[in-house]
Amino acid sequence: MAYLSKKSILSAYGQLSQLTSDPSAQGATQVTSALRYIFALDEFTKKFGRDCDTTNKEDRDFFISFVGNVVAINKEYYTANFFNAIKDNPDYGVGSNFFSVNVVKNSVVNPSTEFTFPKRGNNPLFTVKAAHLIERIDLLSNLKEYLRTSELRNAFAVWLVRFLPIKQDDIFESIINNLKARYSDELVKELHIDKQLVLKLVGESLIDNPYSLSISDFPYSNSKKNFSADLLPPHTLINKVRESFTHFVHLVNTHTNDFTGYITKFEEFVNPKLANIFPEYSNIFQIVDIDILHDIIAKLKEIDPSLEKVFTTEYSGTQYQAFRTMKYYEMYLDILANSDFRANITQNQEDRLAVAYATSSSTNKQLVRAMRTKPFLLLAGISGTGKSRIVKQMAFDSCPDNAVLRSDLTSPGNYCLIEVKPNWHDSTELLGYESKIGGAHYQLTPFVKFLAKAMLYPTVPFFVCLDEMNLAPVEQYFAEFLSVLESRIKIDGHIVSEPLIKADIFKKYNLRKALFSTEKEEKVYGQTQSTVEPEPQYGKEVEVYNFLEKYGLRIPENVIVIGTVNMDETTHQFSRKVIDRAMTIEMNLPEGEAFMDFFNNASELGYRSTPISPSLYLATETKASDVVKALSEDNAEKTDWLKREVASLLTNLNEKLDGTPFKVAYRVQNELMLYFYQLWFEDKTARWHDILNTACDQILMMKVLPRIEGDEELLGSPLEKLANFCKNFTNAERKIVEMHKRLEKSQFTSFWP
Repeated sequence: MAYLSKKSILSAYGQLSQLTSDPSAQGATQVTSALRYIFALDEFTKKFGRDCDTTNKEDRDFFISFVGNVVAINKEYYTANFFNAIKDNPDYGVGSNFFSVNVVKNSVVNPSTEFTFPKRGNNPLFTVKAAHLIERIDLLSNLKEYLRTSELRNAFAVWLVRFLPIKQDDIFESIINNLKARYSDELVKELHIDKQLVLKLVGESLIDNPYSLSISDFPYSNSKKNFSADLLPPHTLINKVRESFTHFVHLVNTHTNDFTGYITKFEEFVNPKLANIFPEYSNIFQIVDIDILHDIIAKLKEIDPSLEKVFTTEYSGTQYQAFRTMKYYEMYLDILANSDFRANITQNQEDRLAVAYATSSSTNKQLVRAMRTKPFLLLAGISGTGKSRIVKQMAFDSCPDNAVLRSDLTSPGNYCLIEVKPNWHDSTELLGYESKIGGAHYQLTPFVKFLAKAMLYPTVPFFVCLDEMNLAPVEQYFAEFLSVLESRIKIDGHIVSEPLIKADIFKKYNLRKALFSTEKEEKVYGQTQSTVEPEPQYGKEVEVYNFLEKYGLRIPENVIVIGTVNMDETTHQFSRKVIDRAMTIEMNLPEGEAFMDFFNNASELGYRSTPISPSLYLATETKASDVVKALSEDNAEKTDWLKREVASLLTNLNEKLDGTPFKVAYRVQNELMLYFYQLWFEDKTARWHDILNTACDQILMMKVLPRIEGDEELLGSPLEKLANFCKNFTNAERKIVEMHKRLEKSQFTSFWP
């Protein structure tokens, strides 16, 4: 006896990748699902001579193992659909939802109804009734609708015997006998096995022992190219669907200014009824298939006839809100069900930054690139150079056409100016504090309220301008923020930090009214409540406050903090702790006719008819390791070169700074990689050597040289060494020359004039 070779098995696998012409199309995986379930049911029926009762654990276990005969690579891996990455899953044979949702679940709820599987289209392969999987010979002819060509049918036949012994002297007949030993004659007949095609796939290279397939035998599937993604956990799915659906309703609804209250009432009304009948669903937004939604609605109406009005005709009060929202949700899911261009959307998302970058000629590209690297910038220079103005301009440019955010013509709603006072010496001026004056309460600040406001609009950039930030010692009043800033990591596609204010504060005090009020807070001594704002509306505010009570106030990923600083004898110098954690940009008058340009090119601040894309401003990564992983997907060799070059450059830089307290560490390395990634993302066709040179030049200017200050004894030799190191970095070389001249003239120098 002999067995199929690796080449034969993978040849059959390659043919089966043509089961669909578009792996990204909706329902592509369902083709493989249909095949694996009919062949498993046929094997079960042949072995036991009866239907498969899915309520019986033994039947389920056998069925799972028979599905494994169709799709297993080995005991640890299986192929979901022959064109995506191989997957590992203890339940590799079926998938946990087969017995608990769709037709099997519906057949339990409706035991007198016979359901067809697959339910989509008009080509069922078997039926399900009262949780019994029933094979019907008259439906087997529909197999041709799934294995549409002779090549696919014969490749599938070869794939099914990939682990079975084959007689060397009669390969074709041995394959037929193996198939008939496992499956019914009727099903094998529908494969229309062709001897010539089978032998072409098998070839003459049989082997003595069955080949043990592993994941390494299959081509690597780049998720970005195949546009596949892991399933989201329920709570993440619910939040994402709710957010997306809310955005959809606000786009199509013309009758209600704020529909979030309707959606909240909809969930409150529907979720308990849903969970009572279908315990696997705790929330309506877990249901993202319109056919399942319709089945569930039908069952709810059957159990509670009064719901007919809610789901069929308009009603009043809460039931009316549920009715209107359900109609919108059906529209939303119907669009999703018929959208076969999601792969193109994913591709467009990769191009989004480049488009936004090209259309932002009026925006300082160095600024936006720096804030995508890290959302904390210092704009430093002489007074009157427009540092505060440029922050406000970016807020105007990015502010969406939203009535709430554009309610003030002089200041956009995504902008907050905070004037630092000289007497700030701790974080209470920014983060607030607990107080017992007038009754126990938490004293909120404009900064905290602005962060909470940013959470209401997670896709909009929000800009905090800390004006004249160094009038007070930054490392004192900003210490908590600086520490939390360094905790940022990427989880489930979102950048999150540790809390600035613990969740206990939001549980202890009822801050919802004060937090989302647009009115100024008034202290009312002698009362336990210190705010006099009206009650907030239902909707997003409630959702955000629930989050605060559970997780505390963290730095929202759409918030960018920019400090403006005047470097003179009246202000505090920055400690290395602050400079280490910020992207520092020197703002001076431009060269040339700067004062004449002020007359010729000055423009008024104002909203744009077409706001700049948020992707121009918001960070996408926080860790060098994530950048390395992203770059390696398509540029493994270049990425290895990049790691070596960065390590060598920083080692060389520290050698030049030997004997000084200004050596760099991992934070600079991390942000150099992040900055490189942003440059690469802007132009993926650029030479990596050129990108790295630009990134190094900018990081030297923003992160390294601002740290350096001292007298001739400390800096005489290191500055000369740095001058040699910076010869390939234009801006840094120019700054070193400037610093060296100041050292010669005054016997002391720093980055700042």
